[in-house]
Amino acid sequence: MNAQGTRARRVGMAATTFGAMAAAIVVAAPSASAWVGNLEVSGKDHKTGCTYTLIASVEVDRVSTVKFTDNGKELPGSPVSPSLLSNKVTIKWTPATAGVHKLEARQILISDSISVTVAEGSGGSGSASGSGGCGGGLGGLIPSLSG
Repeated sequence: MNAQGTRARRVGMAATTFGAMAAAIVVAAPSASAWVGNLEVSGKDHKTGCTYTLIASVEVDRVSTVKFTDNGKELPGSPVSPSLLSNKVTIKWTPATAGVHKLEARQILISDSISVTVAEGSGGSGSASGSGGCGGGLGGLIPSLSG
């Protein structure tokens, strides 16, 4: 029985080692930006009251939802479910306040973030998307069509 006990301990240690190695691989994966990453925001010269598109890539996990936040506050319409046919997820973002906004896309424990400086819109924080104060044109639409 002593030999069986030794074998059982070796099998247990091997299983524990395998589990630890698998966990290390999963933890190392985010550094390669393999899950959610490459967060972008459409447009430039961002202003309050104007609507922009946040775009993030999902390279590995197209099943888990992606949560979008602005300065830690979840955006309306978030979380977003990725499509199995596309490696991009998008959401609309309308900044209400001027200043620096930390935008984040998070999928399970992996996240990507960018900082965007927002100026006061010419019509205040209630100007309509696409109006003269928001730049108009197709600038905000083109990124949402690419993907």
